[in-house]
Amino acid sequence: MHCSPNLFSEVVILNYSTDPQLGLVVAKYKPNKKVMATRAVIGKLQTDGSGIKAIYLHSDGYLEHAGRILDEHYRDESKVDELLALGDLSAIDKNIGNKIEFGNYKLRAENKQCVAYHRDRGEQHKHFDLLDSELDLIKFAKRSCDAEYVYMFAFGYWYVYSVEDNTYEFVELEDELYVLK
Repeated sequence: MHCSPNLFSEVVILNYSTDPQLGLVVAKYKPNKKVMATRAVIGKLQTDGSGIKAIYLHSDGYLEHAGRILDEHYRDESKVDELLALGDLSAIDKNIGNKIEFGNYKLRAENKQCVAYHRDRGEQHKHFDLLDSELDLIKFAKRSCDAEYVYMFAFGYWYVYSVEDNTYEFVELEDELYVLK
């Protein structure tokens, strides 16, 4: 699983000054909660009542990218299942695609395809996490993945939750995308 980012590898400078005696820059740091990748969790409510299947998405999880792709290209339940079967993703795009060299960004862009850690980088496959409820899905996204967005497919529609929202309510993805227009 790729959900445990190293939050101390990047820092935010709170303030800095030059020490006149030493001629050094003195800075105060804190761990950076906003790292370059916009992480997300993608889940699907299981119709058999077994819970919510969820995978991690490392990059471009924001509404304008992952949200739009899910809404426009993953509306069919079988395609959502195919996406989740890839396991954790480095990147999402409109096509599931085929195995490619993990760092081949040019081919990924040409094929407009997803990049999966197992299929494309050969990492040990963990199919998905199975969570009991929407609240467990949100907790998993926050605590385990440091995700900013949670997408859930349920009852034929996509829903989204912004971790910064703290309302613990999913809203229809289509409505959120409409607001962005």
